Amino acid sequence: MKSNRLFEILMILIHKRKMTSSALATHFEVSLRTIYRDIEALSIAGIPVYTTTGKNGGVHLMDNYVLDKSFIPDKEQSEVLLALKSLSTVPNIDETKVLSRLLALFDQKQNHRNLDWVEVDFSRWQSTDHEQELFNQLKQAILNKQVIQFDYINAMGEESMRTVDPLKLIFKFKDWYVHGYCKNKNDFRMFKLLRIKNYQTLPLKIEKEYMHVPIPYQNNYVDPNHMIHVELLFPKNVAHKVYEWFDSQYIFNENEQQLRVSGTLIKDDWFFSSLLAFGSDIVVEEPLYVKAELIRRHLKAAEDLGL
Repeated sequence: MKSNRLFEILMILIHKRKMTSSALATHFEVSLRTIYRDIEALSIAGIPVYTTTGKNGGVHLMDNYVLDKSFIPDKEQSEVLLALKSLSTVPNIDETKVLSRLLALFDQKQNHRNLDWVEVDFSRWQSTDHEQELFNQLKQAILNKQVIQFDYINAMGEESMRTVDPLKLIFKFKDWYVHGYCKNKNDFRMFKLLRIKNYQTLPLKIEKEYMHVPIPYQNNYVDPNHMIHVELLFPKNVAHKVYEWFDSQYIFNENEQQLRVSGTLIKDDWFFSSLLAFGSDIVVEEPLYVKAELIRRHLKAAEDLGL
């Protein structure tokens, strides 16, 4: 506990260069005497920290001090490097220079070995230059606090123009989204990048300071009326798709040729769309109205295609 506090004190001083003892005591909810002991411990460890009294007094860190690698344990060094390596998978973010400098600062040989156990890649199997360019434009708009405008296709296939104050890029499940305040709906919204068309960054600055932004994908409440129990059968040649779309706790071996999905799921448009994606590789045993709805949607699709 004490070692964690010492490290946090050092991080605060690196960031602010000076802070009063009482402010540190309040921040860590400890006594002034404890803070003085911590400062002494930092000094003994070779950290150039000192205190002054008077009007502008406080706890100081010597100018131009650079964090010594020995102050960060090997395990934490590896975690820092792993987090930075993962950033390389985000489009248009180049971490190469920073990573190489940290590898030189830390134990290079040891940490190279520790980074080899995992690889992260957010890109699609068939990613395009357009997707990467859109990501980069959105990133710049967020950093520059600029308003954006685009045509958006919702889950029902309806297209509308949106004017948005962009706040954050989010990777959720399999896709990138931009989260921001939609001026058309007067509310916060998530927009999937794949459904964005005719994007442009407007020559307008975001005027409002958003202090309380809701977590975009947090929704612990599920309407019981939207929950249904299903019994579905799939041939094992589409097992990869079954495990991709359904939680493994609901998947069972029916026999040597079939998998069964048995469980309670949320009945929404995504639910029907995912079932339609299986085409003829699905047997709906329960409930029968789901089977009827799938038939209706297949027939409607055939009619729209003129078949």
